[in-house]
Amino acid sequence: MSDRSLSVFTPSNTAPEDLEFILVQRQAILEDAVERVRESALTGHKHHLLFVGPRGCGKTHLITLIVHRVGLDGQLVDRLRIAWLNEDETCTTLLEFLLKIHAALEKRYPAEFNDSMLAPAFEMKADAALEFVSKHVLEALGSRTLMVAAENLDAIFENLGDAGQKQLRAFIQENPRLTIVATAQRLVESLSDRANPFYGFFQTEHLKRLNVEDATELLKNIALLRENGKVVEFLNTLRGRSRVRALHHLSGGNHRIYIVLSQFITRDSVDALVAPFMKMVDELTPYYQERVRWLPPLQRRIVEFLCSCDTTVPVKEIAKRLFSTSQTISSQLQGLREKGYIESNQRGRESLYEISEPMMRICVEVKENQRLKPLRLLVDFLRVWYDDHELSVRLGRLDLATTSKLHLESAIERNQTEGNLRNKILLDDFLSTLPEGISPEMLEDLAKTCAGMPEAVITAMRCFAEGNTAEAISCLNEEIAASAEVSEKVVLLHSLAALHSSMGNRQGEIEDYTALIELPGAPVDEVAKALFNRGVILGLINDSQGEIRDYTTIIELPGASADQIAKAHINRAITLSQTGNSQGAIYDYTLLIELAGVPLDQVAKALLYRGITLGQTGDSQGAIRDYTTLIEISGAPIDQLAKALLNRGVTLGRTGDSQGAIRDYTTIIELPGAPVDQVAKALLNRASKLSQTGNHQGEISDYTALIELPDAPVDQVAKALFNRGVRLGEKGNHQSEILDYTRIIELLGASADQVAKAHINRGITLGQIGDSLGEVSDYTAVLELPGAPVDLFARALFNRGVHLFRANQKPEARTDFDTLIRLEDVPIHTLVDALLALSELHCSDANWSDGLQALDSGLECGKREQPPYFGTSNDLISVVFLAGLSPEARRFKVTELFGVYQKNGALPVLGDGLVKHLGAVFRAGAPFPPSDNLNSWLTAWKQAAVEADEFRLPLRLLQTGVEFVIAGGKDVGILLDLTSPERKILKQTFGLTERE
Repeated sequence: MSDRSLSVFTPSNTAPEDLEFILVQRQAILEDAVERVRESALTGHKHHLLFVGPRGCGKTHLITLIVHRVGLDGQLVDRLRIAWLNEDETCTTLLEFLLKIHAALEKRYPAEFNDSMLAPAFEMKADAALEFVSKHVLEALGSRTLMVAAENLDAIFENLGDAGQKQLRAFIQENPRLTIVATAQRLVESLSDRANPFYGFFQTEHLKRLNVEDATELLKNIALLRENGKVVEFLNTLRGRSRVRALHHLSGGNHRIYIVLSQFITRDSVDALVAPFMKMVDELTPYYQERVRWLPPLQRRIVEFLCSCDTTVPVKEIAKRLFSTSQTISSQLQGLREKGYIESNQRGRESLYEISEPMMRICVEVKENQRLKPLRLLVDFLRVWYDDHELSVRLGRLDLATTSKLHLESAIERNQTEGNLRNKILLDDFLSTLPEGISPEMLEDLAKTCAGMPEAVITAMRCFAEGNTAEAISCLNEEIAASAEVSEKVVLLHSLAALHSSMGNRQGEIEDYTALIELPGAPVDEVAKALFNRGVILGLINDSQGEIRDYTTIIELPGASADQIAKAHINRAITLSQTGNSQGAIYDYTLLIELAGVPLDQVAKALLYRGITLGQTGDSQGAIRDYTTLIEISGAPIDQLAKALLNRGVTLGRTGDSQGAIRDYTTIIELPGAPVDQVAKALLNRASKLSQTGNHQGEISDYTALIELPDAPVDQVAKALFNRGVRLGEKGNHQSEILDYTRIIELLGASADQVAKAHINRGITLGQIGDSLGEVSDYTAVLELPGAPVDLFARALFNRGVHLFRANQKPEARTDFDTLIRLEDVPIHTLVDALLALSELHCSDANWSDGLQALDSGLECGKREQPPYFGTSNDLISVVFLAGLSPEARRFKVTELFGVYQKNGALPVLGDGLVKHLGAVFRAGAPFPPSDNLNSWLTAWKQAAVEADEFRLPLRLLQTGVEFVIAGGKDVGILLDLTSPERKILKQTFGLTERE
């Protein structure tokens, strides 16, 4: 076996050929980078590359190979000069940076660059020295391109400061002979802020961590480099791959850790791991401790807490342990994610957080005065790679109390007290791949079932998760066939069913549970469990009758527990209700309620569900009785009690008992231990009822209480913010209204629907207070929002189009209306509004034909609604009125317009708009339009509607109104030509008081 040396901390000290040999994941990145450097050297097109990633992710490895390859390229010998800067160069000015470059060139090209050439510069002042050095470097380069290879560019830029960066940017721009290949641990403000000189300058590549396949390939490559065939063979096995998978959960995909671990798995001495691992910790601890010290106090506490955790942690747990609120912690977590300190993982709807870099966990552990104790991560590595027997054998070989012995002893002790870590990691990893559709109960059962399984079975399940379905199923079937124990067969059949569930193979699940149900000697409780699960699956494939049969079998199964029978009754009732048999469902709930020995929580659930079913059948009083019975049960589960109160409140509200509804919602709000989601719903519902009773201050107080409720569901908080914003806007408090909509937009986890509504309402409000730019920006944000519902997307297009139209940006407005009209599934009201607006736009441009066509399409579309929706005609009538005074042209336009409305049965809308338009003319005040203008307008409408009896009232109102306006609006007696109801309409339209 060869003993090829790989430098853990300085890859540039490793033979480039060996680095090439072990390279994984980044071949394409390397080839692209080399090609871009070649293009920079051979053409005038210069590239600047930046590779970003945390310590230990292989940045130096990559940059070493880039330098190595371009250095061997014969075409570049006379076209390129390479200045590879030291990793921790400190430069505070451009002059210092150029001096570091020159020093690097001296080492690589001593015949062309030496320090004596720069001697005169050190006798000069800084500005003159900078001019001298830059001129010398450029002259020495001649026509060649200079490649600057720099590591930790983020630190270099921070040291240069704004002034130094601007100087460097200007130097590169004025002398386009540089190509920069750099690495950085993070995108500091100098690289990511639009206001900084190097924003967008680099082609940036974020280096990904190793995945399991890459890690396995890396370990294989190292083993092949060292000619260790046994390790390669082992890594090719299912067991070997599962070991790497378990290690991966501890290493976080960090290249450097795997390089260290390669010694661990290729040699027979634990010291071969412990010594380099401790050396790595020594070297990196100051760096990570400094990174933690940079953070604000609360973020530092979060990082230190996560470093102490062995698993991912939800927001609620972090908030609880740090005595803070979930909302506060969530905002801080967002900041830490942006800085690269932590990462989140989704489990269903829950976000789980952990430290991004495993080395930070170790270094914080060292900081906490645990240096004399075994490092947790290293102990866990030993527990993952070796089984208990192997750990004991290796411990027996160590006589002295060495660091290695301490770690082995700790690994053995923790396995004894906490169980097999490797199996736990593999099991957790497998469970995390299961689809969200599996119920929590089934997931919990699966976890319990798998906890005692041997590694080989868990590995087989993992095969499935990787796509090796046949291999996974074959492995389990072999175990089932080989097992002689009924109990073991039961466990394996449950596991196989879960595997089939994961791949969506419902028929396979049914067959597995059927085999268990028919298994001779199978325990009754396992048979009942299998029947229940098979019933659920039959329901999922719409075999309701088969589902009901399985639940019935459980109910009639001798020896089945009261709990299992109760669950079967509940599910059978739900299925009966779904198939329309409400009475059958009510009967099942009643049987359960009267069944002896049924757990209290099942009785409560049956009362709750029976109440819901009674309510759905219209028996509100029966529903209230059931909810009341549940509420009065001593010891009823708090969540069921809260749901019963909530449902009773809703039912009371529907039957007109608003005060009773408010009392129930108040009881939930004040109920100790009530689930936060139920409290949130109660606050929201109570606010609605208070609004209906006119108590708007109480309504706002409830919305505020919900918004400030710790751990309240995001969707409920968003609803409360929205409703409060609307109410505040109605009260004229537009600034607070805008703040509430803004909070929704910035609320982590708010749905696209809620964010879109907030943007639209904020846009409308901003428009009302004169902020046109803000208004358009909000509508545009909806159009760019991923997942925005089509109705809100369409409304944003419409609102923006109307705004642009009013601002005389007609081409842009037309584009928005046209885009909206082409959308699918747009609500009829919005589509009609858009077509009417487009009609108005065309008519305002004297494009009468297109305007009438759009109007006709809009009205035709509106007829599909029940009742029909035709929008308003006010604005379009105003356009026609202002289009010109030629009697003939006006008569033509009015006749055409009237014809379109008459054809579509929309004359009432036209008549309403006609009268309202005249009212708007009057309310605008003197001077009024000339009498001949108004008379011409009246005549045009009389002629158009001469045969339309249904238009007589609007014409009569229009004629009297015109006469009134021509008279200067002072002779109220003119209005006496109308009946009392007609006068009232006209007075309201003209804004006249009764006295007038």
